[in-house]
Amino acid sequence: MAKKKSGIVKAAVGIGAVVVAGKVAYEKYKTTKSRYTKEEQDSADLEVRKYNAICEKKVVEVEDEEFVGCEIKSVASNTTLDLGLAVFEKDVYINFESVCSNVTIILPEGVNVACDIEKRIAGVHNLVENVDEEGIHTVYVIGKATLSKVDIIPVNFYVDDDDVEDILADDDFDEEEAFPESGDVDVKVINKSEKEAVSEETVKSEDGFKPADNADTTEDSTETINLEEVK
Repeated sequence: MAKKKSGIVKAAVGIGAVVVAGKVAYEKYKTTKSRYTKEEQDSADLEVRKYNAICEKKVVEVEDEEFVGCEIKSVASNTTLDLGLAVFEKDVYINFESVCSNVTIILPEGVNVACDIEKRIAGVHNLVENVDEEGIHTVYVIGKATLSKVDIIPVNFYVDDDDVEDILADDDFDEEEAFPESGDVDVKVINKSEKEAVSEETVKSEDGFKPADNADTTEDSTETINLEEVK
């Protein structure tokens, strides 16, 4: 009985510890979420914006305006910074910190990329091909990635569904020309005996198929025998 009570007490203590830990984690999440939101809102009027995400999916798009850099914090999130339609007038810096997250940075054509990322059990993939030309600005990606995946890709890396529909619409494949409708087709059904006769008495020539010389092209005649006369 004492052992049973001891087991029940241990189970109760374990459940209580889990509940307390969950409550502490939730309180920490709310505090961090509130701080991240305030930081992002306070940077709305600054030249360098801050974009923060915690336990969420966040997509930031900069379109038809100059991009001068930003700061990103991503915790247990899927964060995308889409700069595919942004305007670059100078070299810019993207500073980020990522923990247990996927961070994707999409860049337009005509910019180079330089990375300085501290990795801790993380993968970083820069798929932008740099070019050695005058007037090309560089995007410096600097940050820390812990248990995260960071992808830096060009804007044309993915093909949208709308692009696929446009490709199919521009296709000049003519189905009617490739598969024209045929006229009435005469179909002849023959029985087994006729089929065997055709296969045995038909030879292939250069011009096509013709009956063999020894083939009997006359109609089959059937002789009727009176059984009473035979007797």
